[in-house]
Amino acid sequence: MLDNMNSIKLKAELSELYALKEFINETYELNIQLELAIEELFVNIVNYSNADYIIVNVDYDGDLTVEFIDNGIEFDPTIHEGSKKSGNIDEVEVGGLGILLAKDNVDEMIYTHENGENHLKIIKKGI
Repeated sequence: MLDNMNSIKLKAELSELYALKEFINETYELNIQLELAIEELFVNIVNYSNADYIIVNVDYDGDLTVEFIDNGIEFDPTIHEGSKKSGNIDEVEVGGLGILLAKDNVDEMIYTHENGENHLKIIKKGI
């Protein structure tokens, strides 16, 4: 359901991923790196936060800003190290790669916890 031109409120369910991608692509055509980063962050919220909803705000003014707001368990991915990168796929630890992927593909990641909600903003500059 669309709340306004740049915002969508979704159930915290994996089945909502398609609606999220469609909504963002109405505003901006994502490259594969940004699409993967957004997908990984959304899936992490769904799988680990116990949230009831996820609100996604999108703003494009030369920089692309995507903000995820959820009412799940407080978690700051900006301080989460994630799995260590390795040249050998067999040596990579399970879990945490999604956050690392997201961090590697955006210019800024900002987290706050306000009024019982997680606010995670990612920014890709000059695209």
